[in-house]
Amino acid sequence: MKKLNINGVVSYNQYKLVDILLFIVIMTALEALNVYAIQKLFPDMLFAVSLMFTVSLIVLVRWNWLAAIFPVLHGILYSAFMGAQIETYVVYAVGNAFILLSWFIFKVIPKEKLFSKWYLVIIYPIIAFVLVIFGRSAVAACFGNEFIPYLGNTFFTESLNIVFAIIALLILSRLEGLLEDQKTYLKRVAREREEAKTPKEEAWAGYTELDEDELRRLHDLPVIEKEEGDGIDMRDEYPPESR
Repeated sequence: MKKLNINGVVSYNQYKLVDILLFIVIMTALEALNVYAIQKLFPDMLFAVSLMFTVSLIVLVRWNWLAAIFPVLHGILYSAFMGAQIETYVVYAVGNAFILLSWFIFKVIPKEKLFSKWYLVIIYPIIAFVLVIFGRSAVAACFGNEFIPYLGNTFFTESLNIVFAIIALLILSRLEGLLEDQKTYLKRVAREREEAKTPKEEAWAGYTELDEDELRRLHDLPVIEKEEGDGIDMRDEYPPESR
């Protein structure tokens, strides 16, 4: 892949790597804090608190299928922090991965249009939420759990997280470049930067210089009519030696 320099400092691949690693660090740190809070501070809390939905949906917009790292990683981290059995690892890691199917909404509504209207923005996380609770319930059913009760329990415990995701996406959709395919975004920024470097004389090429009367008309000022003579050159009538 041809490298695209960002401000002449890093390549496109380096930018992508740093961006993804940053989101991984954020999600991992907050997931560890979340599990600690549940176990030590709020053991009776009924709702799960996680940024998996929010982070996965943001990265899915920015880097497409590379977002697969996040729902799977969340399932593994959550299960490890909770000291869960292998069944939980599979249910969460595989079930979370169903969120990737929400990428197909971009085939129906392009990203640029989807994040231009607030009511369209909401559709994206809601579809993702439905896919995840269905995915987890379907995988759990493979281990002998009842599908409908598990689905209802997952819907209830994850409902707070989808609210967080909706609020975050509504805010981020108003900020340039955050909810945008990054290859498209970087190309657009590079193009705008090149256009801004256009020489002044080239930018004004094709414009005709206006005389004084035309400039006065543009500014709605009265045009001073020039006095026209009778066409006789007085220098011919009065030569210099006669003056």
